[in-house]
Amino acid sequence: MHFNFWKWEGTGNDFILFDQREWPEVPNAEDIAAWCDREQGLGADGVIFFQPCTDVDASGKCDSWEMDYLNADGSRSFCGNGSRALFAFLRAQGWMKPEGGVLHACDGAHAVKWHPELEVPAVQLMNVNPPIKAPNWASSSGLADFVDTGSPHHIEWIEPSELAAFDVSSRGQSIRNQAHYAPDGVNVDFVSCSGPAAMQMRTFERGVEDETKACGTGAAAAAIADFNRRGGAHFRKVTMAGGELIIEFQSEQKPDSPYREVWLAGAAKQLSKGVTDGAKWLMMAVLLFCSFGASNLASAVNSAASSSWSDDVQVSILTGSPGPELYSAWGHTAIRITDWGQTPPVDWTYNYGTFQFSEGFYARFMRGQLDYRLAKAPFAAFQREYLTANRAILEQVLEIGADDARALIAFLEWNHLPENRVYSYKFLHDNCSTRALSALQNAWGERFEPHCEKDEARLREVTYRKALEPYIQGDAWIEAGIDFILGPRVDRAMPACGSSFLPDGLMAQMMHVTLDGQPVAGPPVELLPPQRPWFRSVHVPFMKHPVFWAFVVLIWSGGWSIRRLIQLRNDVPPSRKERWAGKAVQPLAGLLGVLLLLMWTITDHQDTWGNWNLIWASPFLAVLAGLRRFKSLWADRLQFILALSIMLFLIAGAFVPQFVSLVSACLAWSVWLTLDPWKWPWGRAGKMVYERTQKR
Repeated sequence: MHFNFWKWEGTGNDFILFDQREWPEVPNAEDIAAWCDREQGLGADGVIFFQPCTDVDASGKCDSWEMDYLNADGSRSFCGNGSRALFAFLRAQGWMKPEGGVLHACDGAHAVKWHPELEVPAVQLMNVNPPIKAPNWASSSGLADFVDTGSPHHIEWIEPSELAAFDVSSRGQSIRNQAHYAPDGVNVDFVSCSGPAAMQMRTFERGVEDETKACGTGAAAAAIADFNRRGGAHFRKVTMAGGELIIEFQSEQKPDSPYREVWLAGAAKQLSKGVTDGAKWLMMAVLLFCSFGASNLASAVNSAASSSWSDDVQVSILTGSPGPELYSAWGHTAIRITDWGQTPPVDWTYNYGTFQFSEGFYARFMRGQLDYRLAKAPFAAFQREYLTANRAILEQVLEIGADDARALIAFLEWNHLPENRVYSYKFLHDNCSTRALSALQNAWGERFEPHCEKDEARLREVTYRKALEPYIQGDAWIEAGIDFILGPRVDRAMPACGSSFLPDGLMAQMMHVTLDGQPVAGPPVELLPPQRPWFRSVHVPFMKHPVFWAFVVLIWSGGWSIRRLIQLRNDVPPSRKERWAGKAVQPLAGLLGVLLLLMWTITDHQDTWGNWNLIWASPFLAVLAGLRRFKSLWADRLQFILALSIMLFLIAGAFVPQFVSLVSACLAWSVWLTLDPWKWPWGRAGKMVYERTQKR
């Protein structure tokens, strides 16, 4: 499960941006802190999760977006520079109109716009109450103010000659933790005036707990506090280590009258882009750092969609080895595009294996309607992830011309459009590997020939279940579960090119593919050698192995069955506790049967339909329990029918068109034994249900 992220800067403050539609929930404070850690993580002042507040239009645009800003310690607040960076990002992606829209933050709705004169993103702050005098703890001037611009700010007025050498970290920390501002603390700004409408500022930011290169809400607070003290023009230019910010505002200059139309404007640019491993919520790679200005962002972000591909452009198929987690146990396929003839060089991957989180995700997943999407990310991100996980990457460079490469890129870019990128994932039939093969077919049409007749798995009549076997044999419980839940469809021989549903299968098939009759791919070359066995393996002790427990259940059921048979012959009825103990496997089998029935009747998981395990894991076991409760004579008849069906199923197992594992067979025999198969239900009532005819 991989989720995209972007790293942006707003006048010195840097932020990690996530599309919240891809996340089931916002990560906890520890994860946020780990990402923002500048030594061990990616390094940032904060994290922003965003999602549209209303439906997007056909072009993917929305004028109203939710912005959830989290400081480096996981606490929430409004961030002026973060909101400007988010607007610049949405504008560059084409997800918001160029002229602007609205961002909904924790303190309310904020208008955003593209400043027509400065040509930079700007955000409107909420109305700001007039500054109030604050205790002075640091400056020699003896002057300090407090202003809340969406985030609280304590402002210390410093002499210009003192600001550069001022110990912002220690003095800011002491003020931030003053009891006067408990319990949430305060941001601390050290400001000096350098002109009638110009100031210089350094900031200690709460949440980051250190000096930052800039602070948008702090710049606005300083501008309003300075105007409150000195008057003058209704704007200020604030210079910080990260750059300049322009603050414009309106004031009626009356006591207790709030400052209105407070706008914060300044530069913003993208720093990098990458992916995260959603299963562990760890930052996996960010390597493409950019030096483009805000006016060049659209071309930088969309460089992979450029039409200026040189004749050096190259396409390759990447095969990732299976990973240690179940979701990665099958390996992975991606398409790599490189063009070393461009400046800067281009190196991207297109990946059909990314979840599409949206409203109703889990309900659709249960129904077999799992949405995946095509994602695009730098190859460096893909490589870093596999390097971190000790997984291998194999590459097959396609021997095609530049025009054919451009045709494939054009299709991938079309497929990556918001209205085209989502597809309904089917594990065995429509996934990251089959989509890669289809992309080649769609790009090159009739000139492309996959030569499915040479599919080695098809020639050997390999079934889907047999193809999956090497990937699940190393995890005994997963193997038992998959063998149980998959139905007879996976025991049919795969169709031509059917093995391409596995990345390893597609890698083998690519060596048969031709374009205009010429082979396009040879044997794969290792980009990253495997650091672990190719197939995942999970050590399961003997006492915890599913086969061991299946035999335990069989012996348990067999022992109690023999006891009941002896009691029957001696005309001794078993107690209620004995009956429950001896037939404990029946409720388990009944629940498993209900699961199989639901998978068959109300989901689109077609590979689970018509499962022959329903004979022994039967929902009728629940019906049987109900008939016994009401002391119906039909209970013994249904019990006999179930016992006869299971016996025939087990005896004729070789003719059943579905593989039955040893675990399932043991459980089936266990259920059969608990059904007292020696009892004949049609006869005198006293012989039929002896448990109910005698006193308990």
